[in-house]
Amino acid sequence: MLTLGVASEREALAELALFERDPAAYQTKKEAARRKAEADQQTAGDVVALTPELQGEFIESARKEGLSEEYVKHILGNYLAHWGVALAGRDLRGVTLLELKKMLKGWKTAEHHRIVALKSFTSWLREEGKLHRSNDPTLDLQVPQAQPEKSVRTKGYTMAEVEAVYAEVSSQLLRDTLCLRAKAAMHDTEIARVARGEALLKEVNDPCGIKGTVTFHHKRGDDHVVSLDEQAFAAALRLQARKRPLTRAPALLMLKRAASRLREKFETPEEKEKIRVIEPGEIRHSFSNWASEYGVLVRPTKQGLPVEEVAAVMGHRSTKTTRTFYKRVLVPPMIQLPLKLVHPEDPPIASRTADLNDSNEKSVA
Repeated sequence: MLTLGVASEREALAELALFERDPAAYQTKKEAARRKAEADQQTAGDVVALTPELQGEFIESARKEGLSEEYVKHILGNYLAHWGVALAGRDLRGVTLLELKKMLKGWKTAEHHRIVALKSFTSWLREEGKLHRSNDPTLDLQVPQAQPEKSVRTKGYTMAEVEAVYAEVSSQLLRDTLCLRAKAAMHDTEIARVARGEALLKEVNDPCGIKGTVTFHHKRGDDHVVSLDEQAFAAALRLQARKRPLTRAPALLMLKRAASRLREKFETPEEKEKIRVIEPGEIRHSFSNWASEYGVLVRPTKQGLPVEEVAAVMGHRSTKTTRTFYKRVLVPPMIQLPLKLVHPEDPPIASRTADLNDSNEKSVA
């Protein structure tokens, strides 16, 4: 709906004639005045454009926010570069929503990611005071709702598939990464934080089977604590000792090679086709399926009281208040799976890891 800002029916009809002549290029008087003011600003050198320099600042900011390197490079960096070419240095304040939609139609793929990348960039510009909401052409650019992949195809793997691939992987680093994904459903970013020393590892040795915990501190003030069994905790310690995570490209290459070696063990084409290349990101979906079907909830020996009962005693109407401001779970329950990740080159699991934990706590502090 357009507000013409005219004083008479005659002016309205004149504006309607202009609109019908070229709807894509039509501007109301108010819009024309605004764009003229922006053009004057551009002449004076005050331009807000998607330049390589400004994109670099945004990318660096995204890295500091803790986004994974894969997301920063593939989604933000790659698609923003495409937008930079399409916009050709234009002042974003002079770009219309209709123009952005036309540019999107010129690309045949990844509409969702392209819109997310551009809206993330303009959101950062607003936070930095470089762009005002009234001049942001992306505010009304809607991100299309992604169709869940599970409605298109079955997502995830069987435990037997993951066990077989684990046994064929020659890299200890990749095996440790797979272990944390399969046994603790860790995200890419969480595994990266463990490797960079941005997570606190603490040995517990609870008789229930919980060997230790990993704590992720969030900027909003609360912590996310994950309980690990002996194998997963040892994997986390090795990752943190290495100080850097495994990146996506070499991981996929090694997983493809592992799948090829598995296929060589079968003779018929039908059997070979059943061997799939494991996609690390899908193991989290697998964990959800496994936990629903086979998982056993393991609680620490000292169980304590449910948060609902603690909230009731403290007079909190919502458990959210209790969780946010008072209750801190030191050792949460753990989901135990009948998953056997075995490789002949896995190092024996140490009975004590105090030395590594001491150095870890000092680095976090």
